[in-house]
Amino acid sequence: MTDENRRFLHATGALCPTCLRELPAEVYADGDGVVWMTRTCPDHGRLDTRMWPDADHYEWLRSEAFPKTPPENTTPVCGPCPKGCGTCGRHERRGTLLEIEVTRNCNLRCPVCFASAEGNEDDPTLDEIDAMYDVIADAVGTDGAVQITGGEPTCRKDLAEIIYRGRQKGFWGIEINTNGLVIAARDGYLEELVAAGLTGVYLSFDGLTGDVYEATCGRDILDVKLKVIERCRAAGIQCVLSVAVVAGVNDGQLGDLLRFCLENSDVVAGLALQPAFTSGRFDAERALPMSSGDVIFALAEQSDGLLEPRDIWPLGCSNPLCDTGVFLVKDAAAAHPSGFYPATRAMTMEEYAAGYSPDSPQGSVFLDILYKKGVEVKTGLSVIIMNYMDAVSMDTQRLRECSMMVTVPDGRAIPFCSYHLTDAAGKRVYPPWGKEELRGVGDR
Repeated sequence: MTDENRRFLHATGALCPTCLRELPAEVYADGDGVVWMTRTCPDHGRLDTRMWPDADHYEWLRSEAFPKTPPENTTPVCGPCPKGCGTCGRHERRGTLLEIEVTRNCNLRCPVCFASAEGNEDDPTLDEIDAMYDVIADAVGTDGAVQITGGEPTCRKDLAEIIYRGRQKGFWGIEINTNGLVIAARDGYLEELVAAGLTGVYLSFDGLTGDVYEATCGRDILDVKLKVIERCRAAGIQCVLSVAVVAGVNDGQLGDLLRFCLENSDVVAGLALQPAFTSGRFDAERALPMSSGDVIFALAEQSDGLLEPRDIWPLGCSNPLCDTGVFLVKDAAAAHPSGFYPATRAMTMEEYAAGYSPDSPQGSVFLDILYKKGVEVKTGLSVIIMNYMDAVSMDTQRLRECSMMVTVPDGRAIPFCSYHLTDAAGKRVYPPWGKEELRGVGDR
């Protein structure tokens, strides 16, 4: 396509994936209505990145951005994006979901892993984890949601103690991000975590056939995933199924995954669809990179008429291209055979904006609004689509609106996409837990 055929949409900032220099960028639509982002590095040349499948949908989402609630506590600006995060003074939105990375060790070596988790790495101490809890309390208070992640957090023998310490500090919601291997293998283990104060399980769940797990996890562990869901049901704790969507691997199972979640909505509270991004380790074969826009359109197409692309709305807590979702309400009177309807068809965008609370975590925005209106939400399903960014797709304006943070013991809360960012050679900008600064990545 020639430059003459493109339609300018807006300006932003982007990265050179080789040197990670922040560059002025333009976002444009081509003659087919596909959205691209272009920039030119003086050392490494021009790069155009496909960003969204449909320009009209892209512009509609951008037009529905919510007012920005800035962070209360920031660090001085000490470098161009994405370096110097802290959260720095140029950040525009407060964190609503904060992570504590308790280990880099893992009992799998997944071909798709943004953390590049391995083994034999030193974990943070309990005192350092206490400090990370304090970072969250300082950033958003104890009313925010905390996700304990890794690596694989169940590799730590003191995970129950970590959860207990968080509850003792006043955090009401603590979930673990897990592959489920230990939960499935050990009778009573999940109950121990629940007794310590665990409130949710964020389970990686990439598909409903074994070949998907062979591609994303290195081996077929579907039976493990199904057993974890049964253990959650028995323990009386909700789970969210987190799907790394890889084109050509599991993008054709989105409708099946949605139906599976609806059938198990007594225990499955959410479906989180995350187009796979190439920070960290990415060894899986895929047909092409995917954006959230691709997932939205594919999900709608595979939903048997339950969803249309514009039923899925921005979640308000971050840039509207980063976090979108819908809540599916269970109602015997629903017109759809599934017995569910999308809440966005029962409210206007104006009503949504009026009911929105900036304190709601990503997965609770619709649920909180509906609950206040007296709508039954216990057996509904939250669907969230998260558009993570890597060195090729990084839009630095979106980065400055990130509401998902990773905490480190020295007091910083670092936006998720910059914390996990790696350059074209696989080198991290931010080391785990901020213990050792990496030099030379994108320095200018």
